[in-house]
Amino acid sequence: MEAAAQVATGVVLLWAAGSKLRVRRELPDVLGAYGVPPGLRSPLAAALVAVEAALGVLLVVRVAPELAAAGALALAGTFVAAPLVARLRGIERIRCGCFGVKERATSVVILRGVAFAALAALAVFGGRIQASAPSRDTLVLVALGVLALAVVVLAVLVLALYRQVGVLSLRLGPRAALEVPEEGPPLETPAPALAGLERRGAELVAFVSEGCRICRELTPSFRALAREGLLVRIVSEEDENAAFRRWNVPGSPFVVHLVDGVVAAKGLVNTLEQLDGLVAAGTARRRNAAA
Repeated sequence: MEAAAQVATGVVLLWAAGSKLRVRRELPDVLGAYGVPPGLRSPLAAALVAVEAALGVLLVVRVAPELAAAGALALAGTFVAAPLVARLRGIERIRCGCFGVKERATSVVILRGVAFAALAALAVFGGRIQASAPSRDTLVLVALGVLALAVVVLAVLVLALYRQVGVLSLRLGPRAALEVPEEGPPLETPAPALAGLERRGAELVAFVSEGCRICRELTPSFRALAREGLLVRIVSEEDENAAFRRWNVPGSPFVVHLVDGVVAAKGLVNTLEQLDGLVAAGTARRRNAAA
């Protein structure tokens, strides 16, 4: 059993090394998806192919197979840990360089690494498994191994479910900004004092806080609106707390749309869709008032 597992592990490693050689120009970019710094990607890609090929040859030709099998098991641990870390960072699909470059679900890559780790473990410990009925200690070790693997898989699934619930809650949230008359400056009145406002044309005042996750997620949207020509004034609660009080801001992210210095729309926003809707509502409201 041990010898067969070692040869099978060697064949898999040689297959993987050969596949990587065919896509060697793309391999550094693939490693970048796993968080490898740019300066290390090319040498690490070459080292990975060399290690896989060397271990594969040693296992297939049966030269120091125990040592080579232990190296394969260590390599398998890396193949499980790298996509697992990527999945914990929220990456659902990733380019896998296992047997050619192809984008796959990160969970599939993790399971593939676990399967290879099981094969490598058999190549290392297969000879210790008796042909007769296993001892109680052996059964306990096997059970603990299965339970540990189940815990890892369940942890990944729970984290994935947690993230999906968060995404779903954002998608099911209000489609329009929450506009409460008592919050923020009154509509159709001149905006309170604030440095940096031109008070002509369309302007957007965004009130944000340092510890606000949604504020950080909306920052690229504010920049995109600024690139489109809309004057965007960012007000940080930590730096301009007095402005929060003057403008009667209830929390962050709170956005006020001004047209010619007059409050046209306001409200708490959670998504880019709500932000766009608030700007559109303010523009339409001022257009109707001028008609």
